[in-house]
Amino acid sequence: MVKRVKSAVEVCPVYIASRILGKKWTILILQTLMRPRSADEMRFSSIHSDLDWISPKVLTERLRELEQEGILDRHVDATNIPPKVTYNLTRKGNDLRGVLEMMQRWGLKYGGSHAEVCLGPGFENCKGCQESNQ
Repeated sequence: MVKRVKSAVEVCPVYIASRILGKKWTILILQTLMRPRSADEMRFSSIHSDLDWISPKVLTERLRELEQEGILDRHVDATNIPPKVTYNLTRKGNDLRGVLEMMQRWGLKYGGSHAEVCLGPGFENCKGCQESNQ
């Protein structure tokens, strides 16, 4: 077997994707933005209410990172006081939908009883984790 070289690994497509998606809570933030009721734009408060265990500081950091990567857009409507800030996925962000759906299918197949709360494939059916905690 040939030894991998760090400089080559750092440009590996899998490494690049994991560098972006591998940070804590990032995938769940993206999943929230991909849910049907999020089709247009979501405010910070809506994202945070779905994921209220994430501190506002960490959620802000992740949203900024996703914006810097071009995965989501941040819109500020300064005509409101306070300004209305909304987030929506870019084309690059929406291209991750298939990746997350494949992860969901894998989790349903191999997650055992832990995955039974999921109501099926597709984020429109992704209600089990919310319902099981209420």
